[in-house]
Amino acid sequence: MMRALPATAGGRGAVACATAPVPRRSLLLSAAAGAALNAEQLPLRLPRGAAGAAAKIRASAATFSSTDDALAWAKKDNRRRLHVVYRVGYLDKTIKFYTECLGMKMLRKRDIPEEKYTNAFLGYRPEDSHFVVELTYNYGVDKYDIGEGFGHFGIGVDDVRLQIELVRAKGGKVTKEPGPIKGSKTVIAFVEDPDGYKFKILERPGTPEPLCQVMLRVSDLDRAISFYEKACGMELLRKRDNPEYKYTVAMMGYGPEEKNAVLELTYNYGVSEYTKGNAYAQIAIGTDDVYKTAEAVNLFGGQVVREPGPLPGISTKITSIVDPDGWKSVFVDNTDFAKELE
Repeated sequence: MMRALPATAGGRGAVACATAPVPRRSLLLSAAAGAALNAEQLPLRLPRGAAGAAAKIRASAATFSSTDDALAWAKKDNRRRLHVVYRVGYLDKTIKFYTECLGMKMLRKRDIPEEKYTNAFLGYRPEDSHFVVELTYNYGVDKYDIGEGFGHFGIGVDDVRLQIELVRAKGGKVTKEPGPIKGSKTVIAFVEDPDGYKFKILERPGTPEPLCQVMLRVSDLDRAISFYEKACGMELLRKRDNPEYKYTVAMMGYGPEEKNAVLELTYNYGVSEYTKGNAYAQIAIGTDDVYKTAEAVNLFGGQVVREPGPLPGISTKITSIVDPDGWKSVFVDNTDFAKELE
C-alpha cells in the first residue's frame, strides 16, 4: 500500500512523503508512503541514530562469504512479483475500465478516511499466486504526472482483436489498432486507461499470467540488466535490438516469460535521462529473507533506501531498493505476505 501527495512546485514531479502511521491491512508498501521516484530524493534520509542501527543490522545479518555466494542464494530465493503500485485520480472510473474493458476482477478495496486515501487491488487471479495492480487514490487529487520513463503494462489475451472490440464498445480509448509487431507474428494493440496509463494488449492464448509485463525505460541497458541479474536475482529471458526504430528491449524475470510477469526494460538510443513524474510508484516482490536480499543488493552496489526489518508496530518485514535509474522495488517477506491475505 502506498499513499501519495500531489506534486509540489519546487521541482519536476517532486512529492512530499507522508509520515502518518499505516493501518495493518496496508503493510506492503507503507515504507514508501508518498515517496516519489525522482533520483534527487534519494537516498532516503534516515532518522537520527538510524544509520548506526542500519549498519548493525547489516553486520548482524551478514551471511555471504562472497558475491558468488550472494548471487547463488538470490537465484534460489523463492521470488515472484506480487503487485505493481501506482496513483490514479479517478478511482471509480478506473476500476470500471479495468473490470469492464480489461476483464480484471476487484480483489479487495480498502478506504482509510483518517489518512485520506483509498486502495484497490485488481487482477485476473488470486493475489496469493498471481501478479496484480494496486491503485492508490488520494482524496481530492485528480491528476498525476506519469512522466517519460514509465512505458506501459502488458496484458496477454486469447484474441487481441476481440479484446479491442470490447474496449471500444465499452467506451475505452484505443491508441493503436491490432497488428503484428515489426519483425514478429505476435499481434498487439494499445489502449489507455482514464488516467493515461498505457496498456499493451498482446496475443498470448491460454496464458496463466494475463497481467504479464511492466515496461520501464532505462538510460543504460547493460547496467540495468546487470543490476537486476545480480542484485535482484532475475534472469535475462531475452534481448532484442531494433536499430530501425533506435531502441533495444530486455525482458527480465523469475521464470519463463510465457508463464510469469516480467520486467521489460527499454533503452532508446542516445537517451540518458527520463522524467519519472509522481504517478507510477513501484513493484513489490516476494522473498524468503529480506535481510539477505538487502545484503545482496549492497554487495552488488545497489542502493537500499529502507533497511530490512519489520514495519513499525507490526511483524511484516520489508526492504526497499532502487535501481541505477531510480526505479523502486520493495521486497516483502513471503510468510508475512501470506498472513496479510488470510
